[in-house]
Amino acid sequence: MKQMFKISKWLHKYVGLLLLLFLMWMSATGVLLNHPDLISGISVPGGLIPSRYHLRNWNRGALINLLFSEQHPDTGFAGGRQGVWITKDGGRTFAPLQNGFPESRYYRKTQTLFYLESDSPRLFAGTGGGLYACRTDTEHWEAVPLGKDREQVRKILRIRDRVVVFTRSHVYASPLSPEETDFQPIPFSRDEDRPTVSLLKTLFGLHDGSLWGLPGKLLSDAAGVILFFLSISACYIWYYPKGVRRRRKAGAAAKTRAKALFRFCFRYHLRLGIWTAAILLIIAGTGLFMRPPLVAVIVGKSLPATWYTGGRTDNPWHDKIRNALYDPVADTVVVQASDGVWTGPSDFSRPFVRTRLPVPIFAMGALVFDACDTGGYRVGSFSGLYHLERETGRVTDMTTGRPGHRATAFRPGRCMATGYFRTPGGEAFVNDYRTGLLPLGDARFQGRFNMPPEMTTGFRMSLWNYLFEIHNGRFFAEFIGNWHILIIPLGSILFLLLLISGTYDWLYVKVFRRKFQSR
Repeated sequence: MKQMFKISKWLHKYVGLLLLLFLMWMSATGVLLNHPDLISGISVPGGLIPSRYHLRNWNRGALINLLFSEQHPDTGFAGGRQGVWITKDGGRTFAPLQNGFPESRYYRKTQTLFYLESDSPRLFAGTGGGLYACRTDTEHWEAVPLGKDREQVRKILRIRDRVVVFTRSHVYASPLSPEETDFQPIPFSRDEDRPTVSLLKTLFGLHDGSLWGLPGKLLSDAAGVILFFLSISACYIWYYPKGVRRRRKAGAAAKTRAKALFRFCFRYHLRLGIWTAAILLIIAGTGLFMRPPLVAVIVGKSLPATWYTGGRTDNPWHDKIRNALYDPVADTVVVQASDGVWTGPSDFSRPFVRTRLPVPIFAMGALVFDACDTGGYRVGSFSGLYHLERETGRVTDMTTGRPGHRATAFRPGRCMATGYFRTPGGEAFVNDYRTGLLPLGDARFQGRFNMPPEMTTGFRMSLWNYLFEIHNGRFFAEFIGNWHILIIPLGSILFLLLLISGTYDWLYVKVFRRKFQSR
């Protein structure tokens, strides 16, 4: 055991020094990411953002929706991660439509648009900060109340004579009126014998503490703050003896304050380290599965819902809805959720049932999910853009015209579809996350759909998204290329080794060695 202690002590020292910066940035960003409301109003200027994140040709989800007016075909509205934009010349130029819109770049991200044409037309936008409505004659947005809390809106649909809004957890409906809207919640259930929760969501809940609700998140925050202290104190514990030796060689006495600081760091490094070892082991172990390659092991797997205690609710749709469509031919609503696809009646009078769509949908969900005029569904995600014939089940890759290939819910496809639209002239375009706007079939740009200059000259990123890219390691792809994919798994493995060796060192000194000495 003594020899093992020597090896463990060496590992703890040098693995800790190797991980010093890694643990500092992971702990600091992790605590801030746990509380988006606190940092939602802060954004990062473009000069501090790697060039791969700068927008080009509407890429990176800058364009998810583009709607054109039927009465005035030259007028259109574009929505995406940068907010909402208006064109009055058929798409040749775009101007920001942000008056009254959320100032926070975190909450202005727009997932869905709905245009209600009448004598007094209104545009609805579903954002990360809730539902907003704009009278296009005044071009001013107003927040539309839904539930008690702020909810991310995922889709806005016209279903018969109602406007229906899907959030991540609920559905709201209002009569189809151009003058006033009064959205009320619609209770809708689903037919499932054994409610489940995805294994990925469970591990995320363990990682950030949300599995145990607010107390769990606060415990995770405390562990993050302590981890930051452990990193700083470890650096000083390593550096102090070297400084003492240099002063002795120079004939100078050791500084009293430095010695006291060393004792403080050493004492509380040991105490706080052992007190938080268990929770840090959970954070490190779950972090190992948050990024490729090991995330592929848990994608698609589920656990009984009773295992998930965080935010427990009687709502079977809680935090699961990703997208929805209305099929007027079958008069049904299809909901794409994190645990599969569900179909039910358009009046929500009966429980929704699980449905299998033979279309690959990436783990993050479908960003394109519509019923086609010719019948069938159009489904787009990071796995590609596909057309599904509802009657025959035939799947066609809309970017190639070939039968849909067998893509997976984990590996991105050749086209990472974030948006799709058709012009009044019938031309079709798809927006790819990496390369931006691409024409389909015979469509041509013809000087249209240039990205507005405000997106490039004034580019900023919300602080939350900026920290998230650092936390998951993608931020460093600018500097080390595809090797960035190894940062999180290797860092997590070494962090686990650091925690295990540190725990063994403490047990050896405090328990094993004393036990042997007493014999």
